[in-house]
Amino acid sequence: MSPRPARDTYHHGALRAEAAQAAYDLVVEGGHEALSLRKVAERVGVAHRSLYNHFADREALLDAVAERGYVQLAQPLKGAADPAGYVAAYLGFALAHPNLYRLMRSRPHATMKLKPALQAAVHLGITEALRIFGRPERSSAENRRAVMKTIILLQGGLSMHLGGVLDVDGDEGFIAELQAMVASG
Repeated sequence: MSPRPARDTYHHGALRAEAAQAAYDLVVEGGHEALSLRKVAERVGVAHRSLYNHFADREALLDAVAERGYVQLAQPLKGAADPAGYVAAYLGFALAHPNLYRLMRSRPHATMKLKPALQAAVHLGITEALRIFGRPERSSAENRRAVMKTIILLQGGLSMHLGGVLDVDGDEGFIAELQAMVASG
């Protein structure tokens, strides 16, 4: 009996990373709704059951993709120097990666405490929001509310803009409008 030839698509020990990358690519290309473990397995060249050694289920794989998205979002937010810069960075990321952003927003917040890596990734962006919107003279609760107010405004605005509900002049007009809303308090 001759040995089976090695797969070109997957190297032993790298399946988790390769599957997460394949899932990320599939989400970016077509959204998370149609993502399946079978599609990911097909893309990396393994039987779909092998993925269960690395991900408990489809939701765990989606959490890994969302975690990567939150880490990516935090990068431009770190470069923001003021509220207008934060708004532009947040909205710019979401508009450039709409399928990834929708997946990120779909993760149930109530279960985040059970997913420490995902929770930590989400908090990267919240930390940047606190840096920009927090004030030392305010209480912790007041700063938390200021951040929540801004994020709710951005998420709601994005939902309406991506749904075609808002009458603004393209993405640039949308970003400028939300920057003005945030500046007005």
